[in-house]
Amino acid sequence: MSPPEGRNVKQKAGYFGLAAGWVERCAGTRHQWGYEESLAMLSRSCLVGLALLVLEGALGGAAYAEECPAKSTSMDDVIAVLNAAPGCGPAMKLFEACAYGASGDVQFGEVVEKKCEADFVGQQKPPQKLSYQRELQACDRKYRNKSGTMYISATASCRAEVAQRYSQQALKAAGQKAR
Repeated sequence: MSPPEGRNVKQKAGYFGLAAGWVERCAGTRHQWGYEESLAMLSRSCLVGLALLVLEGALGGAAYAEECPAKSTSMDDVIAVLNAAPGCGPAMKLFEACAYGASGDVQFGEVVEKKCEADFVGQQKPPQKLSYQRELQACDRKYRNKSGTMYISATASCRAEVAQRYSQQALKAAGQKAR
């Protein structure tokens, strides 16, 4: 079967199916969309960006994480700030603000775990202790086969979050406000 007369058999070089229009537009040629449509799309993108800036200004920067109050980013200074925290919740907020996103977060996470465990470890019954240990082990397994220090940090964060959750549950059961 031959193609209709006047038709090419081979596709033109650079044809990528549906993406062809995009490639040609990016190359500066006029294709399916005219310049007016491209300008309208650019205008919409600018409006969206402007709206996001206005929204961020209205929130007063609340969308950004809290800044670490430690004297410096040295591990000793951060650990000192975490140890000085009045309870589990504030320690967790400091951990999130001061975390390196690397393997150094293991030490920070351990401080938070100990702060939080102080609220519930002596009061747990054997099934609760077992449940807590299993959740910590689940955090350890979650990123076990991943390489990179950010996964070590993620494990430390997961363990701290588990400890914080158990602390909140224990304080709630005791009728105290989570600290």
